[in-house]
Amino acid sequence: MRVKSVLTKPFHPFILAIYPILALFAVNIREVEFEVIIRPLIVSIVLSIILFLVIGLVLKDSPKTALTSSLLLILFYSYGHLYAALRNVNLFDANLGRHRYLFPIYVIFLFVGIWWILRKIKDTLQANSVVNLLSTFLLIMPIFQIFYHSIQDWSDQRSFDTLISPLDIENLPASEALPDIYYIVLDAYTRADALQIDFNFDNSPFLDELRSLGFYIADCSRTNYSYTLGAITSTLNLDYIPTLISKANDQGLGDREIYVLMKQSLVRSQLESIGYTTVAFATGYDWSQLTDADVYISLERGPFSRLQLHPFEFLLLKSSALLIVTDIQSLSRHIDNADFRHGNHITLQRFILDQLPKVASIPGPKFVFVHILIPHVPFVFKASGEIQTDPGFYSGKNSMPIDENYLREGYTEQIQFINSEILHIVTETLETSPSSVFVLQGDHGWSGENRLLIFNAYYLPDSGAAELYPTISPVNTFRTIFDTYLGTELGLLPDYSYLGGDLVNPIPETSETCEQLTGPLDE
Repeated sequence: MRVKSVLTKPFHPFILAIYPILALFAVNIREVEFEVIIRPLIVSIVLSIILFLVIGLVLKDSPKTALTSSLLLILFYSYGHLYAALRNVNLFDANLGRHRYLFPIYVIFLFVGIWWILRKIKDTLQANSVVNLLSTFLLIMPIFQIFYHSIQDWSDQRSFDTLISPLDIENLPASEALPDIYYIVLDAYTRADALQIDFNFDNSPFLDELRSLGFYIADCSRTNYSYTLGAITSTLNLDYIPTLISKANDQGLGDREIYVLMKQSLVRSQLESIGYTTVAFATGYDWSQLTDADVYISLERGPFSRLQLHPFEFLLLKSSALLIVTDIQSLSRHIDNADFRHGNHITLQRFILDQLPKVASIPGPKFVFVHILIPHVPFVFKASGEIQTDPGFYSGKNSMPIDENYLREGYTEQIQFINSEILHIVTETLETSPSSVFVLQGDHGWSGENRLLIFNAYYLPDSGAAELYPTISPVNTFRTIFDTYLGTELGLLPDYSYLGGDLVNPIPETSETCEQLTGPLDE
């Protein structure tokens, strides 16, 4: 009797205000932090309460108010999903995925639904019980997915201890002699010869400036893996992915467990064990954020701290009836700079670039991990640092440019922008801490086999660059640094590169341009 009494209470509007946000988060749980859903949850719940109260003042009937509120919420949150589903559906030469067709249909459904609730439903208490039950079962699915993911994350965090073996370090330098180590990943930054061939862009002035500062440029470097997670995980664990998988399997762990080593890496663990402070920045992507670092630098100061929309919030808007608003370009430009869906990206990248030179003031030896999403899409920065206002640079599928011309211009503009920022960061940091070690590295290049070709530059003071060579790949980056500065004897691995998901068949280097730049490659 008590359960039946609870089910007749009209709580389903509030569940339906929460469900779309949790469901979208569950689908994207590996891409975003939990904190990003706090603001939309609060806003959706508050608005659903206001909606319920306003409709209640008009109808003065609680069960009918609840049913009407839920109808409005269902129509509101389903609009964008149905719009996307109908984008490629044609009927009598008319594309149904257009607001001029879909919006009137939704208005008709709204009025018919309200009429049905007010005139046709006799037992509104029973109707509320049914909707309460259905909405509750609906909510259980994303909650289970989120809970399951959290358990997996907790298990992964515990399992990394069994995958990491401490390195044998003899004659460790005194703490004050340990250099700060900056590992700066520039997402999708390709090699100089690929820039020349694919984009007709000469990057030599930037490389020459780095050389004048004491950097070694690995002109023929290639990534070990053509996707970000594999590339960074391999680099930070000094080994290839199949070897890491084999170690995981030997410990009774599955293949996916190795990717916890992106965050809890051998490099990080070893450096922290000898007194290093780990410094990391927010990236906007949960899988590359070291949120448990000793110093974690983020824009986040609470759910209402940002004026810009997070990409998750923009995705939520695009899945709702607010899609109509976001599709009005003249309005969207007033909401934020450069197509407001990228406002958070712009703010975060600027924040990282502004804060990075200040890290040198943190006392003690530091391991600084920075994943900068430039020159990766969206192409929103001009060479000067101003924002691209032409949506052709970022309004294609997955924020890509709309055509090849926009791609070439947008990519090279972002290359020039990040070049100038990196020179500023490096120069300012070395003035404060001249013994710092710098690794500036693309995680992968742009496309095709040239996706393997990466920008790779090292600043290794006190003759550390003597062990470097033109074809060095990221897997040997920290092997070289540890052997040079920490007294290890790890040695180097062969430099292999794998394209796509292939973990077995390496792609051979065939670039004649690379040979022209550096001479014949060593056998």
